[in-house]
Amino acid sequence: MYLSNYRIADRLVIEVPEIIDIANTGQVAAGLQGLLREPQANGVVIDLRAPIITVAGLQTLLRCQRTAREHGVTLSVAADRPMVRKAFRLTGVHRTIPLHSSLADALAAA
Repeated sequence: MYLSNYRIADRLVIEVPEIIDIANTGQVAAGLQGLLREPQANGVVIDLRAPIITVAGLQTLLRCQRTAREHGVTLSVAADRPMVRKAFRLTGVHRTIPLHSSLADALAAA
């Protein structure tokens, strides 16, 4: 799956516009993993734009965090949707993957 991505300074921003669920997790994971393996950036921000995130989506992001660490890259997530932010907090994923309420906040925190 093609994921729109661009650079801001030394950060790679990857846009994930749709819900990551069991039907597309393999495609989304492959797209994210490919970008994380060759980021040529000091950090990566995944910009989640979907209104919700599923367990499959959270698991995909946790695997991406592992890949990022293996390649010496910092990974964070920008998500402004309340249900996405709540899912991160309820599951504790925000303790593993830094979560920011906006892309600007994620870029500033890096």
